[in-house]
Amino acid sequence: MSLGARSFLLLWLAAVSAVAQIPDSLTELNGAFRQAYADARRRLLAGDGPLLIVNNDSAVLLRGGKRSEASVNRPSYHVVKTFAHIPLAVYVALTPADGALDDGRVKTLETLRRLIGTARESLDGLGLAPESLARQGEIVRESRDLLDRAIADRGMPRKELEAFTRRMAPLVMANVAEAAAAQLDELNARVMGWKREMSATEWDSLHVVIVTSHMAREDGLHMQYFSRLLGEGAEGRRIVVAESLWEEPRAVELYGTHLLDAGIGQAFFGDAGRMHRDLLGDAAREYLKKVLP
Repeated sequence: MSLGARSFLLLWLAAVSAVAQIPDSLTELNGAFRQAYADARRRLLAGDGPLLIVNNDSAVLLRGGKRSEASVNRPSYHVVKTFAHIPLAVYVALTPADGALDDGRVKTLETLRRLIGTARESLDGLGLAPESLARQGEIVRESRDLLDRAIADRGMPRKELEAFTRRMAPLVMANVAEAAAAQLDELNARVMGWKREMSATEWDSLHVVIVTSHMAREDGLHMQYFSRLLGEGAEGRRIVVAESLWEEPRAVELYGTHLLDAGIGQAFFGDAGRMHRDLLGDAAREYLKKVLP
């Protein structure tokens, strides 16, 4: 049940109960509401159009009672992303710098240097373009050189560490651009393939659930792609973001909640998006003007 729906029920219970502790009869009524809500959500999901769930490297299309799953990423994405992490790993291993490194930190740096060397040896067989291959080599050389100095000196001046990160930033962002292009090309190819299999009516009723982490939610690649593809300016109507709901059933359940809450919002308030935010929010805003003038 969404926060908006729970808030709606709590407001109603508060109106009919003047005691601090809710009587058993109201608790039972609350349970009946929850059951009715879950049943309605299942009915809506059963009669709804195609649903596309995008979860990291995979996408699942639920359409006409069938489930289709496909990869929506390319191996090169993970390659350049991993090499972009090398300067970040060097930075976090050395920060805040300007101090002597103890034996444990030195051992960490030695392990990191060894792993970077092993990764470099695998580059030639990964099929990267010459420009990309040269960029990864430069990242490796600069990172290993800095680690060699830090290990030999058992320390690293902060100024030198920051000079390294500034030199690495353009290379890291070039890898980021390459990774984004690889992911978007593969995603678009798969989605367009599914679109060709759908009728115009099915496509117009397609909804998308994007599973992502909290930090990646803002300006996320998948959100940008589907917003542009479907002409949706924001989350809520045909696009739902399922933050950290990695299991497919939970993502589907969240989508069902959005469907049902949109109907509640439209029926009660003439606003399909009203239940997608806290129902107490508007009242709280006005009341806080009195509590905290």
